[in-house]
Amino acid sequence: MFEHIMQLGPMLVLAGLIAGWVSEAASRAGGYGFVLDMVLGLIGSVIGGVIAWSFFSSDIGMLAMLLIGCGGAAITIAAQRRLWRAALLAT
Repeated sequence: MFEHIMQLGPMLVLAGLIAGWVSEAASRAGGYGFVLDMVLGLIGSVIGGVIAWSFFSSDIGMLAMLLIGCGGAAITIAAQRRLWRAALLAT
């Protein structure tokens, strides 16, 4: 198990950083900051990777884990932006 974490962990970190960078670059002035997007990307990527690894199999490849991490990070960042925007409009 430790071997899988050591192999797939860097893929999750890389996926989170890529998703955070892409979301910041795509949002231009509408984002909430580079650091927040990176942190949210890392959190979403790790959570998505853990869920995929625990439910599907421990035999997930590196490319699949990279894609799963990007998906988890993208979902987390999109949810944060939607919820934050709704909270700002409510006040």
